[in-house]
This record gives sequence, C-alpha cells and structure tokens, in this order.
Amino acid sequence: MDNDEAFPAVSANFINKLEEVFPLRDDFDYNSAQNALVFYYGQRSVVRFLIEQNKIQNENILTKG
Repeated sequence: MDNDEAFPAVSANFINKLEEVFPLRDDFDYNSAQNALVFYYGQRSVVRFLIEQNKIQNENILTKG
C-alpha cells in the first residue's frame, strides 16, 4: 500500500466483531480439506491485517496527540 494514502479508521468495535465472526480455530486435523484450511487462513490474514492497522492508528494518535 502506498504510504501517502491513509488507511480508513479501524475501530476496536469492528475488530471485536471480526474476532467474533472469524474466531481463532484449532480444530483442524490431518483429515481437513486443504481448501477449507486455505479459506480459513485467508480470513484470519485479513483479520490480523486489520488488527495491525488498528494498532498503528492508535499509536499514531498517542504519539501525535
């Protein structure tokens, strides 16, 4: 992503809802379909990205405020 473009605000409420809808799972085993794993890890990748954006935004507020 271009550093000149600010990422839209990511609220803590939004992150909490994402965690509720796409929770961490540990119930996969050797019989789990690969496409199910890929789909799950893709979802979690987006959630992790947004959590990181929220942290960056909160740090910017604290350091600039």
